[in-house]
Parts: sequence; C-alpha cells; structure tokens
Amino acid sequence: MDTVVVALGGNALLQKGERPSFHLQMKNIAETAHHLAKVMAKSRRGFVITHGNGPQVGDEFLRNFFARDEIPKLPLHILNAETQAMIGSMLELELGNELKRLGSGKRVSTIITHVLVSREDPAFEKPAKPIGPFYTKAHLKKELKEEKFHYAKMDGEYRRVVPSPRPLEILEIKEIEALARKGDIVICCGGGGIPIFSSGEAHIGAEAVIDKDSTTQLLSNSIGARRMVILTNVDYVYKDYGRMKGRIKRISAGELAKELESFEEGTMKPKLEACLEFLKNGGRLAQIGNLDKFERVMKMSSGTVIS
Repeated sequence: MDTVVVALGGNALLQKGERPSFHLQMKNIAETAHHLAKVMAKSRRGFVITHGNGPQVGDEFLRNFFARDEIPKLPLHILNAETQAMIGSMLELELGNELKRLGSGKRVSTIITHVLVSREDPAFEKPAKPIGPFYTKAHLKKELKEEKFHYAKMDGEYRRVVPSPRPLEILEIKEIEALARKGDIVICCGGGGIPIFSSGEAHIGAEAVIDKDSTTQLLSNSIGARRMVILTNVDYVYKDYGRMKGRIKRISAGELAKELESFEEGTMKPKLEACLEFLKNGGRLAQIGNLDKFERVMKMSSGTVIS
C-alpha cells in the first residue's frame, strides 16, 4: 500500500501567543483532526502522522522546575515521553471521532517511539532546539535568576534551547510500517521521538529534543514512503519569510539545494533540509503547506511542491 507521511507543526495544538491550556489545545486538535479526516477517510493510501512538542515539553520542563522542592525533577527524555503520549492520545481520540462521523472504518493507532542518537553528536556542545514559551527580555532576565540555561533570540523574543542531535534509527520502525501497510493511520515519532543512547546492549535516555522534521524524514525513508508532507501555518515557502514575499509553488530538489543557504535557520530551513534529504534517499515528492488547507495540499493546488 502507498504510504504518505504527514508532519504536523506546532500550530496543530497552539498558535503563537495562545495560553497553553488543555481545553484550548484540545479545541485546536479537534480542528486539526477535522482537516486530516476529510482526506484520510476517503483515501486508499496509508498515513503515518508525526507531530511536534516544543511548547508542551517546555511547559513540562517548567512544571518540573517550579515543583522541584516538592517533587524530584524528571529527565528531559521522560518529559519527551510524557508529551508524546499526551499529544498522541488527544490526536488519536479526535481523529477517531472524525473518521467515525464520516463513516470511515479506518483505525488510528499511537506508537510511543524511541529514536537512537549519538553521544558524539556536536549538538550536545551547541544547544539550539527551542522549547517552551517565548520570553520578553525582562521575563528572561527574571527566569535566569532562578536557573541558568541556554537561550536564543527568535522573532524579537527569547526561548530556551536544548541539544537537538541527529536521529539515527527508530526502534519501533517495524511496528509502524506493519500497521501502516494494513491501512491503519499511525501516530508516531512525536516531538522527534524519545532520544536514547546505546550503552552496550542496552539503551538509556538522552537529555535532548530531536528535531521533528529530521525524524520525519528518517521515518519516511525507512518505511519506503513516496510522499512526505510537512504541514505548518503558512501557505507556501517564501524566499523572504519575514515579508512573505517570493512565494515558491514548485521547485526541483537541485534548484532548492542551490538556494538553501539563503533561508534562515529559525524559519523554513530545517523543513527544507528534511525534504531534500528525503528526496535524496528515495522519496518521490515532498510538500510544505498550510495545515488548514490539507485537502488542497494533497491535490497539489496549494503549498510548495519539491520534486
């Protein structure tokens, strides 16, 4: 069965500036499920869904920090596991509800996913992955008095950053592939997966958050998917992202590779790198488009198409 891998951006749960309450995130998830189910209910393809967890894992990190005098703090890889399960559960329930409403008998399964990374990855020396809320300069100064941490400036505000090593192997890949080939909709690799190291014949957790798009690319190539779709909150990739100018509708991988360095690190660049790597390793078609226009993206009447 032809399988499509779909990566959900952070706007699937929260828009920038929204308060991260459970009810608001559930409302956003329900809207996301509505857009996905309209396509998935009537398609003969298999679908595998990945998603981010940056704001959620950052919030859990803060809860652990402020409760540390009462409850021992949990390591970052366990916070990844917690948020992966939380988001997976919310999405599985709402997507299942939408599919039933549309008369589809498709099953939805969530697989808690572990991803192997290397201890020698240079990312551990240069934390760069943003997690948690945006801080104003005054708020950041206050937080740094409580705890020293790495941070980066983004869109005029600040966010905590942690190591983001390259994903090497997905431990549950056979189970994911088997369910997708049966026609199930599989939710997996949430937040880039739970990062782990190899220690002899055992595995242990790693203090990091893996980039969701990098893991999505690894997943897509590992299961032989022909098509990878990255959904975000803009309609197209833009050459000038700040001013939303220079819209790219269609581009070849060769052309994109020549222009890659003109894109800023904090915008579309990681997504474009994932698309190029996917195509380089056997993928046929990569797309970046708006989550709210998923049906049109699948018909290739909206979004950037890279081939």
